[in-house]
Amino acid sequence: MNSLPGNRKRSASLAWIAAAALGAGLCCAPASAQERPAPETLQLEAVPQDAPLPAPFAGLERSDYRIGRQDLLEVKVFAVDELNQTVRVADDGSITMPLLGRLAVDGLTKTELEQKIAAELAERFVRDPQVTVFVKEYESKRIAVSGAVKKPDTYEMLGRKTLLEMLSMAGGLDKDLGKEIIIFRPAADGSTERIPLDLQQLVYAADPRLNLTVEPGDIIYVPTVEKVRIFVTGAVKQPDVYEVPHDEPLTVLKAVTLAGGTTDRAARKRVQIMRSDPEGKRVTLYADLRKIQRGKAEDPLLQKGDIVLVPESFF
Repeated sequence: MNSLPGNRKRSASLAWIAAAALGAGLCCAPASAQERPAPETLQLEAVPQDAPLPAPFAGLERSDYRIGRQDLLEVKVFAVDELNQTVRVADDGSITMPLLGRLAVDGLTKTELEQKIAAELAERFVRDPQVTVFVKEYESKRIAVSGAVKKPDTYEMLGRKTLLEMLSMAGGLDKDLGKEIIIFRPAADGSTERIPLDLQQLVYAADPRLNLTVEPGDIIYVPTVEKVRIFVTGAVKQPDVYEVPHDEPLTVLKAVTLAGGTTDRAARKRVQIMRSDPEGKRVTLYADLRKIQRGKAEDPLLQKGDIVLVPESFF
């Protein structure tokens, strides 16, 4: 079958393309050429190769990005509007084009895909086709950042990104941090690798060995520290509910100190610790705060949900 001669006839009618498709064993039912007005001068929407990329895409060479699953592509063929479409890459790494059918695109750069589509069209349908591909959504290169960050979300990762760069994109660290950052990384066999990193060494000691390069599909999780809530009441200066990190031991003396210390009327030798046992039954323990302060008695460790009561002395 002969190709259309000359660049001026590149805007071939859909009827001619339909005939070519039927000859190739494909099926379509377009309108006739007489029903379509001649196209006016086409305004190209291709982005110049030297145009700067907007943040956060700055620094990425366009030719470097490789198309992946779930990316949203905009494909245009110059002067053949019927072939223009916006299509999402399927989970098998392919897209479906009019006339061409299914094309494997996973792992191709934008330029490589343009060349592939142009070659397929030139072989059967259009002489010297001009194809442009624009990646509208980079779904295959996304990283989730969650936990104790100011803007937890899923972010597009274009080009090489490190752990600290992704934390910066998420607005930085929030309060009530734990002592580590965890990266959950999907493996090729379907399992998930857990990579714990010391938060103090990464952020405050600025250890470059821990500033790992992240990969598409990573989940960066910044755990919030678990708090132990203790209620201190009775003859203390500031009775209230107090929270301390779970990994910091909390004793009776420390709890009373958090509450501002005892009042002058406190019966320090009869401090009560009210606690629920595993069966939910309330039990009461006793501590002599005077002996604890003198180092003559053990300072009992408190548990989550304990109530420390310092009774008043009436003598």
